[in-house]
Amino acid sequence: MYIAEGGGRELPQLYLKDGTVYNVTDYWLVSDQLHFTTLDESGTKWNEHTIEFSQLDLEKTTDVSKQRGFNFLLRDEPLGKYLQDHPEVGAPGGAPPPSVKPPGS
Repeated sequence: MYIAEGGGRELPQLYLKDGTVYNVTDYWLVSDQLHFTTLDESGTKWNEHTIEFSQLDLEKTTDVSKQRGFNFLLRDEPLGKYLQDHPEVGAPGGAPPPSVKPPGS
């Protein structure tokens, strides 16, 4: 198993079917492409990656996220853009973000 590091804080993790694990700062789904960002080794620069959604082990990613206290939700745009487009989500007591349905579901 390969774990791509991402700074000292706890980050959401994406588990791929080949055993690779990415600590990510953001992730979103466009068509059948999963986009995500990681921090470089210095922790100062974001790197964007794109993979086929079918490479993601969705069940393991969801299960581990839940165990670690993260709610794994798929959006159709990066978080910053999403919050600009949906300010009610970022407001205290605001609505939770809707989840994008994975391809094939």
